[in-house]
Amino acid sequence: MNVSRRGFLWLAGAAGASLAGDCASGRLFAGGEAAHDPNLTVLLSDIHVNGQEGMVVYQRAKFAETVAEILKMDPLPARAIVFGDLAWLWGNKQDYECSAPYLKLLEDAGIPVTIGMGNHDRRSTFLEVYPQYAKTTKIPGRIVSVVDAGPVDFLMLDGLQGTDDRGPKDMGPVPGALSKDQQDWILDVLPKWKKPVFVCSHFPVKELSAGGKPLMKRLVGAPNVVGYIHGHDHRWYTTHLIKGWSFTQMKRALCLPSTGHWGDIGYVLLRVDGDKAVASLRQRDFYYPRPEPMDPADRKIWKIILRENQGLSCTFPLPSV
Repeated sequence: MNVSRRGFLWLAGAAGASLAGDCASGRLFAGGEAAHDPNLTVLLSDIHVNGQEGMVVYQRAKFAETVAEILKMDPLPARAIVFGDLAWLWGNKQDYECSAPYLKLLEDAGIPVTIGMGNHDRRSTFLEVYPQYAKTTKIPGRIVSVVDAGPVDFLMLDGLQGTDDRGPKDMGPVPGALSKDQQDWILDVLPKWKKPVFVCSHFPVKELSAGGKPLMKRLVGAPNVVGYIHGHDHRWYTTHLIKGWSFTQMKRALCLPSTGHWGDIGYVLLRVDGDKAVASLRQRDFYYPRPEPMDPADRKIWKIILRENQGLSCTFPLPSV
């Protein structure tokens, strides 16, 4: 079923009542085609879609609303990247089956989606629903992707430590780490990368290393690396990458919000414009640890945070190639 953004306008009002309660819902209307901006990429993270009935499912409605909002853009983004934790907690197959109709709406609108691994994901069940990644990954046994975004590339690393044979309700380790073969590959290809490239992962860069050194130092030393983008922390913030306090070169790192689990709720639009790339926050809500506050004071603070975060952006200078 091909669903254009005109037909998808219906979803914005029906998300909570329809898709949020029925993972397989397809009650959408068809419409016309839409233009795409080749320099615009939408960045999503920490979606935590729960496909298990009788469990917490508010994340589905939040994700449906986000997809509806994206498909109302004019022009549409040319691509979407998911920065891990697509699954709710344990990487169950039902979670990935539940996410598939949402992501297919983006694909059907001409927005190809690339998915990375977070600590709540599980490769084996993920590949049952998204088998194409077993063929496209750069590192066998991991989910490593390169996204060609015209003037720039996105390199999505796989820092998931949890093994596929862990128990059905075992999340595995929370921090990230890169496998030895992944580290070797990075050390080989990154210094020779031909285009400006964003290095990406679900995990903060401080958790990752390559070849016995912090990944941060490898990124600063690679001439075409633009910066680092990650999820995991469920909030928008920026920081910097440096080799050491006596080293003058610096690059930027950006953390993405969650689409609907907890914390900063929203997504990020990244636009390449000449000699720079600008990431803009589209924050839709804020709550912790769930949408319903336990105390009226919570909602007051949440509204303050939401108001303060409106209009935030992060600019990445592009290296000269």
